[in-house]
Parts: sequence; C-alpha cells; structure tokens
Amino acid sequence: MATVSTVVTNVPRVGRPTPSRGSTGVARHRCAVRRSLCAVVRRTLFTLAAVIGVGLLGVGADGVAHAQTGDNQLVASTPADGATLGTSPSFLTFSFNQPVRADETFTVAVGCGVPAQPQNTGIPQLADDDLTFNVEVLSPFPKGACTITWLLRDELEQPIATDLIAFSVAADTPGAVTSPGNSQVTTVTVAATALPSATSDVEPVGSTGGALWFGRYVAGTAALAIFGAVMLIIIGWPEGPLYQVTQRFMWVLVGAGTFGGYIHVVALTADLTGRSFGSALSPVTWFDLPSTGLPGTAAVIRLFLIAACGWLAWYPERLYDETSRGLALGLVTATAATTGLSRVEGDLVALGVLVNMVHVLAVGMWIGGALLISRVVLAGPGGEDLVQAVRAHSRYVTPALLVTIVTGLLETYRLAGSAILTSSFGQVLVLKTVVVVILVLVTLALRQQAIAQLRRLREMPARPADRLRRAFGFEATFGIVALAFSGWLLSFNPPKVSQIPERTYDVVVPLDSANGFAATVSVTPLRVGLNEIEVRVTSTPAPISDLTLELDPWIGSYGRGVVQDIPLDGIGIARLSPDAGLPLDVTGEWTLTLSADLVTGATVRMTADLVVSAEDGSAPATTSSTVVVPTSIVDPTATAIVDPTATTVGGDAGSEATIVTTAPVVSAGG
Repeated sequence: MATVSTVVTNVPRVGRPTPSRGSTGVARHRCAVRRSLCAVVRRTLFTLAAVIGVGLLGVGADGVAHAQTGDNQLVASTPADGATLGTSPSFLTFSFNQPVRADETFTVAVGCGVPAQPQNTGIPQLADDDLTFNVEVLSPFPKGACTITWLLRDELEQPIATDLIAFSVAADTPGAVTSPGNSQVTTVTVAATALPSATSDVEPVGSTGGALWFGRYVAGTAALAIFGAVMLIIIGWPEGPLYQVTQRFMWVLVGAGTFGGYIHVVALTADLTGRSFGSALSPVTWFDLPSTGLPGTAAVIRLFLIAACGWLAWYPERLYDETSRGLALGLVTATAATTGLSRVEGDLVALGVLVNMVHVLAVGMWIGGALLISRVVLAGPGGEDLVQAVRAHSRYVTPALLVTIVTGLLETYRLAGSAILTSSFGQVLVLKTVVVVILVLVTLALRQQAIAQLRRLREMPARPADRLRRAFGFEATFGIVALAFSGWLLSFNPPKVSQIPERTYDVVVPLDSANGFAATVSVTPLRVGLNEIEVRVTSTPAPISDLTLELDPWIGSYGRGVVQDIPLDGIGIARLSPDAGLPLDVTGEWTLTLSADLVTGATVRMTADLVVSAEDGSAPATTSSTVVVPTSIVDPTATAIVDPTATTVGGDAGSEATIVTTAPVVSAGG
C-alpha cells in the first residue's frame, strides 16, 4: 500500500479517484491536483507579465528613439557660424547631437556674394558614426560673405531642424566664381533608363515564364472544353447528364482547370508584382493583381469561375432544370470568354476583345465537343442517343471552324499587320496557322466519313464506335496542340503593339527645332520632391552621340539644379523610374534645357520654362526671372546638317546657324 500511496501522491491524475484508494487517498489526490493547477496558473501569469513588460519596453524605446530624433540639433559645423576663412574650404562638415536615421534627409545650399549666388557643392554624405555629414565643395567659394542654409527632414519630409551659418572668405581662391553673370547652380546627376524598342519581339517573363505558360494553357483548355461539352449536351445529347461517365468527365475538367488556374494566378502575381513564386502562393497577395490590368483580373475571375463549375459537375441534370439552365449556361460561357482577355493591347482594343471572345467560344464548341465525343459519347456501344450526339456535333462544327478562321485572321491583321513574316510573333503565328490548316483538312475528311457511316446507323455498334472514337480523339488532340501554340504566342510582343506602357503626366513640354530634331519632356507631379521624367525623341536628323536634360532653378533660390544623362542615340523613350525620381527642392520658375550632340558635330539646345509648385500642390510665390538660354543649333565645322528629306541647316564657313524658339511658362496647374 505504501508504494501505491506514493504513486498517487507524486503523480496526480486529473479526474475522479477510484473508490479502492480510500478517503485518505482521495484527499491526497485532490491536494495534488490543486497544487498542480496553482503552479500552472502561476507560470501562465508570470509569462503574460513578462510578455507585456517586454512589449512596453519596446514601445517605450521606440518612443524615446522618436523623441531623440525630434530633438536632434546641430552642435558643430565647419566652418562655424561667424568664422572667417583664409581660403575656400574643401569640405563642409555638420555634426548633430543625435544619430541621424536612414529615412531622414539632409540638404545644404550655399550662397556667396551680393546678391547671393548659388555655389557648387556635392551631395551630403553621412559618416559611419551617423552623427556627421560631410559635403564636398566642388567649386571654390569666392572672396566675401557666404551663407549656408541647411535642413534636416524626417521620413515625411517634415523639418526636424534648420538654420543659417554665416561665414566669410578672406582671399580669392583660384577657380572661384565671382561674376554674377557666370553664376553656377549646384547640380545633381541622376541616371535614367532607356525603355525597350517598340519593335522588340519577346517580352521578358522572368523565372515564372514556364509556370505562367503551363497554368494559362491548362486553365484555358479546361475552360474551353467545359463550354464545348455543355453546348453539345444542350444542342444534341440530352441524355448525356444521365451517364455517370459524363459526371466523371466534368469533374476531371474542373479539377484540372482549377489547378491550372491556380498556378497561372500565382505565376502572374509573381511576374507582375515582383514577388517570389513562393510568396504568391497565398491568395492574400492576389489582391494586387487587378491593379495590374485586365488580364490579371481575368485570370483571377477565370480561376473562381472554373471552380464554380463544380456546381454543375456535381449535378449535371441542372442543364435541364428550368430554374438553373440559364445560370449554368451563363457560367460556362463566362468561363470560356475570360480566355479571350489574355491580350488587351494594340489598336482597336474593344473590337479586338470582342473578336477574340467570339474566336475562343467557336474554338471551344469545336474542340470541347470533339473531346466529349471521344472520351464520353463513344466510350462504348450504345443506342440512338449516341448517334444523335455525333450528328449534332457534325452539323455545327463547320460553322464553328469558319468563325474560328475569320476571327483569327482579323486578330492577326490587328496585331501583326504586314510584319507577319518579319517578326517572331508572325513566324510563330504562321507555324500555328499551318497546324490549324492541317487540323481543319483532317477534321473535314473525318467529318465526311462519320456522316457517311451515320446515315446507315440507328444505333452505335462497338466497331463503328471504336473507329469514330479514334477519329474524334485525333481531332481533339490536334486541337489541344493548336491551343499550345496560342499560349506560346502570348510570350511574344506583336509588331503592332508597343511594349512601352503608356503613362499620364501632369506637364508635357513639346520641344521642336527647325532642323528636324523634335522631342517632348514630360514631368509629374512638377512639385517639390521627387518627380517622374520622360524624354521622348520623336525625330532627329542624325544619330545622337550625347543627350542631356538639365533643370536649373531661378537665381537666388539656393536650389539645387539637376543634370541627367538620357541614354538615347536616336528615336525612342527614356524614363526616370518613380522610386528614383528627379529631385526638385525649391518652388518657383525653373529652366528646362535639353541638349543633344549629334554625330555630325552639331549641337541642338532647346529650352522651356517650368513653374514648380509646393509639395501640397499650392502655387509658389512670385520669384525672380529665370536664366534664359536660346534654342540654337551650332555647327562648329560649318558642315550642313542634312535631313533625309533634303532639309538643310547651315551657313558659310565660320558662321553659326541659330534657330530660336519660344516656349511658354508651364506649370502643373495649367
């Protein structure tokens, strides 16, 4: 008994004690249970208290960090406020009492002379201690009084600290700017990206290209097969839903289509949103897909519509229920029609979408019906209903083929035009056309043979059923191969479709010169902060060796000008991505200058005036006049610039050919 009592005491059991242990054993058991539960409760409360304490410490630390950032102040600078320097410094330094966070920005503007002229300084660089900024002096400061204006801003572009530092330079420094007429503006060089040519054939699809093609192909084929099978049942095989093999066939299509649609949506999400394939497996990430355009929305809708077709596969007799027939027919039609939204681009987009939808519905009636006959209707011998199903498909397949051919030709002309043999898209399309022509010829031959055999039959014996099953199976297989070519074509860019996405800009500045060089510069939002820039060269009399865009603020603004190289050597488009952006740091009038050096030795300079608004879009206060640079074409070698259309610009030896154009002041509001 001692051993049993020890076991009961040391190992408490939750539950009712056995009567054989006696009252003492029961009491000891209850005490053990009570002690165990109390220990569990104490440990739980201690854990919760520890978690809450850690959370409060984290919040407090974050609040302290923010408070420290908000109290950040300049504690030292070189030069110091009121200092007199013998010559211009090589660097400016600024030290703060709190570490500067990575999302905070620091700007510096230096002006010297009366009136103050902007000086050329580099971009502030934060030292390893996160307390000190170093700014290189790119051009020596002139003799006289100078002022430094500095500003530290947070991640919301709100000022944290700002002040002025006044100092003077006692002696001139070689290379310093002293003449107001030759004043310099501090410039920042930013990189731009040249967009692919509008005639590029292949669109980059990234590492998800294979999964994208496979998912789209499986989902599209299943959607068309479901539509074609349902149409054949409604038109010529009312007994079809009564066969169990029909239900199994529908479930196979729904399962394969749902799987393919899921893979397609995941790959499309990864491709269009920049996520990895693994992270796009979660449906939560699909909410960004509709914002990428109609094809992304259609892919998500198709996935859910195919899955919804399981409602019809579960009970195919709904096709003959008066209350559900219309819903079933609309469901399968919408499912198939979404495959016609895979390419929404080019000229006459609305007409192209309509033609493409009619095309895929005709293909679905053709291939889906043939697949149902080969896998279900002719699975074995049967009665008169099997004969009627084959006859019904033979009657409407010829009109479906004609509609397929006509709509295919219309889409080919809309997307490829006359470049059908000179582009990769056109060459693959020709290969697909050859396959389709062979398929049509084989289909018509088999159709005539089937009709001849069916005229003598009232039932479907085993031997004719087997022969016709092989014929329709060959037809369906060839059709599925043709659909694979259609999926392949979607990875090519049609000749008549520009690969460059269109964008809308707040300000578009046309720049045109008399010698045939023309361009447009587009800016958005034309406010203080980062701005998107697009340079579009529409014509040039000769190849371009160097193209530069420069924006200069009005004199006395202490703003930082921007110089940007444009990587174009001829007609094309270059854009500065929104995440990089062109930094404009002051409001007021800016001068935009586009300079092009041609391989002929000529230089084209075109200017326009812009008005930059504040960050909130409010109009700037009146500013001083801008620097005026005339639009000119200078030929230092006196060689005429010959346009392909025989237009020339030039003059006698040693002379300059100058063409001046006037561009109005442009603002984001007007």
